[in-house]
Amino acid sequence: MPGTLRDFKADLFRSLASPVRIQILDELRAAGSLTVSELQQRLEIESSNLSQHLSVLRARSVVSARREGTSIRYTVTDESVFAILDAARAVFEAQLAHQNRWLVESAGN
Repeated sequence: MPGTLRDFKADLFRSLASPVRIQILDELRAAGSLTVSELQQRLEIESSNLSQHLSVLRARSVVSARREGTSIRYTVTDESVFAILDAARAVFEAQLAHQNRWLVESAGN
């Protein structure tokens, strides 16, 4: 029996719930596609750690992999995921603006 939309959303957000996985997606967004070794160089993390993060993203079909000779190249499966990241950034920026207004108002009192 397929999961509900809520289950899907929860699984998707769990797969995104790591600064390293967000960084992977940011790098893939900028480059279009990258090999494992290119990602490892850009992120400066151990290959085993990178492999675990890519495995989580692959399991949720956030990224896809294809073999290129001896390398594996990763791409984002559906670029709609970037809209989620952009929305999170907008929420972050709105919260910073709110905190800044509060600090300015507090300093004036």
